[in-house]
Amino acid sequence: MQELISPAQSATLVLLVSIIVALGGAIWGYRVLDKRGLLAGLSGVLVYALWQAHKYVTRLDAQSGYFGLDKLSVLLGEVVAVVVLGATLGVLWSKISRLKPKENEDNATDLL
Repeated sequence: MQELISPAQSATLVLLVSIIVALGGAIWGYRVLDKRGLLAGLSGVLVYALWQAHKYVTRLDAQSGYFGLDKLSVLLGEVVAVVVLGATLGVLWSKISRLKPKENEDNATDLL
């Protein structure tokens, strides 16, 4: 039986999606939060890094007999990593988005 999608095709697809997410996140973040929002562009890089980590822990190594897809510890490790990373990034994003840009002195003197 042939695979629906090959590992090479999935790697290419994840790379393309990562680039689109990075560019889209940077553009959206810049429009919404000005220069601080460019950090949203890092989400694409994070997607690609997480994909590479997933490929590593679920690899099939014929010499050692390691196969990550049949281990519960691999699944739980990935779940914990994604939950902790998501919570951390959520807290950081909320703190960044709440920051108000400092007003320069020109704006303050215009009010007088």
